[in-house]
Amino acid sequence: MEFPTKNNYIYENLKDEIVEGKRRPGERIAIPEVAKRYNVSGMPVREALNRLHQDGLIEIVPHVGARVMNFDMDKFKEIMMIRIALEALAAKMSTPYINDETKVKLEELHQEMIRCAESGQYSKYSKLNKEFHQIIYSAGPYPLLSEMIGSLWTKSEFSRNIFGRFPERVKVSIEQHKRLLEAIKNGDADKAHEVVCEQNDSAYEMILAVSKEIEQSK
Repeated sequence: MEFPTKNNYIYENLKDEIVEGKRRPGERIAIPEVAKRYNVSGMPVREALNRLHQDGLIEIVPHVGARVMNFDMDKFKEIMMIRIALEALAAKMSTPYINDETKVKLEELHQEMIRCAESGQYSKYSKLNKEFHQIIYSAGPYPLLSEMIGSLWTKSEFSRNIFGRFPERVKVSIEQHKRLLEAIKNGDADKAHEVVCEQNDSAYEMILAVSKEIEQSK
């Protein structure tokens, strides 16, 4: 993954730490500490924190600074329900526009996902999964739809943890991506719609399971 700017590099690393639980809810993120860690001035750190704030991953409190947000399961579930509907629609509408070059790229990503699954690299697998779907949704002439889905993905980054919590889910995911890729290669938009619905429905069920675990632990 390439990081064209310092603030993007810092943003991606801090986001990974928050999503993967390395920074806990309520934990303060101090600009001087982050700047020293990455050997940069405070400006790119502030820019990265502003992006994380827009994503809903941190809050910026006057006279206190940046703190990791508490996880809001109700909001998260709402975002996922909207994602399910929009992603299935985008898959159906984009399939007729996916060219041979893009199909090759999707095949390469799928093979890389298989290698990640075999080696237990679940965090990397999740990022490849996101890239795989983004390529599909951005292939059609519907930039607003693709942009809306991208925004919802950003606001639901905690879904990345699904594969770490449910490693058995990865095998199912690999098979689903295989069937989605076959549907795209065959130009079968209805089948692509069906598979994406299946993918997101099963992911949503696991999110509900996580929600119950969180509630029971309180």
